[in-house]
Amino acid sequence: MKADVQYNDFIGSVAADISDALSRYAGDTLKSIGRYFKLDEKRFDIIGLSIYGTDDFSISLLCIDKNKSKDGKEHIVSMMYDIGDDKENLDILFKRVHIVLHQNFDDKYPELRYNEEVRFSDFHESSEDENETNDDEDA
Repeated sequence: MKADVQYNDFIGSVAADISDALSRYAGDTLKSIGRYFKLDEKRFDIIGLSIYGTDDFSISLLCIDKNKSKDGKEHIVSMMYDIGDDKENLDILFKRVHIVLHQNFDDKYPELRYNEEVRFSDFHESSEDENETNDDEDA
C-alpha cells in the first residue's frame, strides 16, 4: 500500500517514532496503536496506518479482517477512525514524524542523501530584514 492523493505531484517516504505513552500498550508496534484505539483484536489485525489531509485530517487503521479472510486470502480493510475535534491525536501517537517528498517521476534524488544540513536563513533575508532595508532606503 502506498500513499495516494488526487494528482500525486510529490511522492516520498515517511518515518515515525511511536510515543512513549503508547508504547506501553504493546511496545513499539502497530499493535500499541490498535490498542490505543480499542481495536477489536479478535476480529482485526492492524497492519498499517493511514493519515490523510492537513488541517482537517483523518486517521484510518489498515487491518486484516479475520472474519472475512477466507482460504488463505486476507481481506484487508481501511477503517476510518472519527477523530472529531481531537486534532492532538498525532502528538499522542508519535513523538517524531519525518516526511520526505520529491517531485513525482524523479528517479535520481529520492535515493540520494544530502551532503550538508544548512539553515534557510543563512542564505535568505527574512521579511523583517527586507522591511528594515526598504525603510532605510526610503529615509
